[in-house]
Amino acid sequence: MVKINVLDSLAIGMEIGGTKIQVGIGSANGKLIDAPIRKQVIRENGAEGIRRDLIVMVAETLDSTGLSLSKIDRVGIGFGGVLDANQGLILKSYQIAGWDRFPIQAWAKEQWGKRVLVQNDASTAALAEALHGSGRGYNRIFYMTIGSGIGGGWIVDGRIDNGQGLGAAEMGHTWVPEPGSGMPIELEQLCSGWAIGRRARLAVENKNSLMVEMAGSVDAIDAKVVYAAAKEGDATAERILAETCQGLGLAISNVVALLHPERVIVGGGVSFMGPLFWDALRREVAARSMPSFVSGVEVVRAGLGEDVVLIGALCL
Repeated sequence: MVKINVLDSLAIGMEIGGTKIQVGIGSANGKLIDAPIRKQVIRENGAEGIRRDLIVMVAETLDSTGLSLSKIDRVGIGFGGVLDANQGLILKSYQIAGWDRFPIQAWAKEQWGKRVLVQNDASTAALAEALHGSGRGYNRIFYMTIGSGIGGGWIVDGRIDNGQGLGAAEMGHTWVPEPGSGMPIELEQLCSGWAIGRRARLAVENKNSLMVEMAGSVDAIDAKVVYAAAKEGDATAERILAETCQGLGLAISNVVALLHPERVIVGGGVSFMGPLFWDALRREVAARSMPSFVSGVEVVRAGLGEDVVLIGALCL
């Protein structure tokens, strides 16, 4: 447990995702005062079930830290979906039913009586990495998370650039050429962890493959298996990994040309791949970027791990 300074302004941080929710208490220095409480989302219970869980989890977190609600200054929320941050209004979740046009800010204020700030989860994570993670000490940070989907955040001088209030830096919804056909495809449909696994399963269907041996079945092949097989020299896995790095490298090079960040920070499950991924990704970015720009840009792995959205929520 982190020692609490009585002068610290404390917040309840929340991550509301499609597969997990988290609650923790900490301060804007990015430190959680105790281990957060995590819970897997039961999709069948919908948004209403998540809201019920959050009420219970906040009470449990206060109890475990020995704090009363009177010691809390604000509530920060990182939400996995489309929202209007200025109005505190969720517009859409593509994973959980029941969030459409839900006034999350007003609901949370009614529940806990505190000032509430809400942002997209990727932008919230970007803020955490900029202030307390791999972007610390830099002014222009572009963050992307590559997991089941692809999200992004753009941080300038320690603040989220929120576009016109509906978000910005939505990397997963930019377009790149599809390998083979050359037709446009959304980056998320090509390079997310889910897409990598899907492409591999299609590539080895009804064929002998090291990936099938490693996974135990075609259906069990995921991005981790693709990387492991590529390390062992499996040609199909190597091709899929190379195509992934080409797509990501092209997308990042466009960010470099448009925004010229000091650091591009990559988080999410795919970022935990090893040198075979990272070396290829950096080569692709360098090959497709303006030399005068890319020489001042570093592409690095995120540093805050599973708590990144929670930490960002404390900082909102």
